[in-house]
Amino acid sequence: MLFEGVIWWQAVIAILLAMTPVIIWINVLLKKKRRHSIRSLAQVFILGTFTVIPLIAIQYLWYLHPEWDVYRWIDQNIATSNVEIGFLATFVVVGIMEEIVKMGVVRVADASKMKIQTINDAVQFSILAALGFAFSENIYYFYSIMSSGNLAALFSTLVFRSSFTVCAHMIFSSIFGYFYGIGKFSNEIVEQEKWVGEKHGLAKFLSKIGIKEYFTVKYQRLFTGLSIAMLMHAAFNFFLQMNMIIEAMALIIVGFIYVQFLMHRKAGHLILSHDATEGTKRSMMANTDEDVVLELVGMWFNDGKYQDVIEICERLLMRDPDNKVVKLFKAKALDRSKVGKAMNSIKSLFSEKDENTDTNILETLRKRKEEMQRIEAIKSNAEKLLDQKGPQQPE
Repeated sequence: MLFEGVIWWQAVIAILLAMTPVIIWINVLLKKKRRHSIRSLAQVFILGTFTVIPLIAIQYLWYLHPEWDVYRWIDQNIATSNVEIGFLATFVVVGIMEEIVKMGVVRVADASKMKIQTINDAVQFSILAALGFAFSENIYYFYSIMSSGNLAALFSTLVFRSSFTVCAHMIFSSIFGYFYGIGKFSNEIVEQEKWVGEKHGLAKFLSKIGIKEYFTVKYQRLFTGLSIAMLMHAAFNFFLQMNMIIEAMALIIVGFIYVQFLMHRKAGHLILSHDATEGTKRSMMANTDEDVVLELVGMWFNDGKYQDVIEICERLLMRDPDNKVVKLFKAKALDRSKVGKAMNSIKSLFSEKDENTDTNILETLRKRKEEMQRIEAIKSNAEKLLDQKGPQQPE
């Protein structure tokens, strides 16, 4: 055989092959979106490559103590009665272990000097952790296949794992990273959500016994992201095991589109963490005045008046440039406006023409004029409130 007896060449080639999808996916997803230095991103990737070690350690522990082996227990107690449920239970365990170790990389990176300052930072760190894990995993697969000398299997495995398996790892981790990001900045996000009437029942209840509301929301989001990542991971592995290739590919394609959507949101790019080395500009508005305007902004946001939200937020940011709640309102309004325009364009392609076209157009214009007059009156009152108070020190 070509590779037989040349173990170090097998290792070198396996490493090079495993690095190929890493380079490709980094260029596709991160090249134009990175905020951190290449060195910092490389450190996160390297941390990700070590995530296979605890999994190997667990496997070795189960080898020494078979009575602790979860897979063995599932095989003996579940798979014997229902093979499909047994497979699913096994893959849930696999998803739990792999997503937890990748989560650890993100938390370690965030606790170091590589601070996560935006939601997208958390997504990118999660992608790099996943790429690091997939890199180490692929080395094992490619090396094993080369040891058998089956070059045909090596090519098909390289194509499939580079295109789908590596992408799957990134998607699952990205979704966790997104929820990790909104959990990390839950203080600002909960404050913004308050003005649009969103309630967090459990967090509100626990706040009565002294647990901060944002703290509960943070760990709720963290658990939600981890659960989704683990379940998607289990579903993907289950589809592959049951030879449901179309379902597995559909899961990855939909997941990839969703991750792309998350990474292009304006809210994801906001720097929400405060750098102590930079001074914070004082607000030129009193807190009571700001609350009145934010209540108005929240009403407009709920009514879908995103352009008005954007305009008033721009005015507010002139007086209070470091207000993260206002920045969130503006970013979310921009995102919603963009999605709304896209949805309207799609609807217009499939909508039928009305029979009474002229009447409908006149009625629409009349309603739009009345709505604009109402909005202008509200906006004028808000601007008067801002202008009358003038520059003030925060209360």
